[in-house]
Amino acid sequence: MNTTLELHREYPPPGEEDCIRQLTEIMKRNYDRAYPAGASPALRSVHPKSHGCVRADFIIDDGLPDELRHGVFQRPRVYPAWVRFSSTSPRVQSDMQRDSRCMAIKLLDVEGEKLLDGEKGATTQDFLMANTDVFFARNVADYAELMAATGAGKPLSFFLSCSPPRLRLRELKNYLSVLLKPVKNPLHDRYFSQTPFRLGERAMKFAVAPRPCGAPWVEVEPGDGALKQAVARQLERGDWMFDFLVQLQAHPTRTPIEDPTVRWSEDLSPFYKVATMVIPAQRLDHPGQAEFEENLSFTPWHALPAHRPLGGLNRARRAVYETISRLRHERNGARREEPTALRAWHGRTPWRAQPARLGQV
Repeated sequence: MNTTLELHREYPPPGEEDCIRQLTEIMKRNYDRAYPAGASPALRSVHPKSHGCVRADFIIDDGLPDELRHGVFQRPRVYPAWVRFSSTSPRVQSDMQRDSRCMAIKLLDVEGEKLLDGEKGATTQDFLMANTDVFFARNVADYAELMAATGAGKPLSFFLSCSPPRLRLRELKNYLSVLLKPVKNPLHDRYFSQTPFRLGERAMKFAVAPRPCGAPWVEVEPGDGALKQAVARQLERGDWMFDFLVQLQAHPTRTPIEDPTVRWSEDLSPFYKVATMVIPAQRLDHPGQAEFEENLSFTPWHALPAHRPLGGLNRARRAVYETISRLRHERNGARREEPTALRAWHGRTPWRAQPARLGQV
């Protein structure tokens, strides 16, 4: 990669738009094969298995330095939120199967024009994360190749192949790190954005880390639905908290924007705490809750311009997520709309956080 690259800038490679169209078609074909017209219900193309969708308070820290005060972090306040835990596999499978575990946060009552056409007046901001900090495809062309191999039932051929000769060691290592990482309770893990985003005029990655808050850590016996059961039992014991952290780009090639297979070193770019997310004690089985969760759509492009997604994989996600979400809602006969703060959160009293300082994690 050219060492004259500048910080906080995107560098789309030639031909990327064609690759995005190809990837979108691959994902649509895979979805049509999994959920043909007339099939019901049509689940998500990825993350169809939920481990719980919970309400939360997202509390912006007071006293943040100016370089971090952009978008939703501009001033101290409390955002109501939905938080969904899930597994990545396109098939609903037993929790005994190793898989990437994910967290999606949807903030509500977020003022300001958003990025997506047709949803600029929405009042939501999404933050999507997985429980490993690196991805296993460098760019859109590689990811399209991986999805084609996965659709053909041969995902490992993307990493290792004799014809044509191919050995993608870093991508394979990142892929195996997902499969080899055990998770006994989704509330106990760290989650990472993997790809970069805007923080004002700068580039950032973000993450969450669980914060001990007095309740004993709950685990359950392994089983098909053990992860959701673990979340439910943990929240029966009391509130749960996460610290929300941001990591600023420090070097154009050592912390790259266009290659999510490269880990941003915390020695080079430490995480800074900017918010606290409190998940209050609650039940996961309220009437209508599962249907409400299934109708939710999460995308990194549900965002303010100050948190614009960056890099090729994020540019591809804009087209792919939009296409599959619309298709899923159409096949389920469900209205596709963002939730509002009043509808979801009327009458709640938020928990208040203590101020945090730059460098506290």
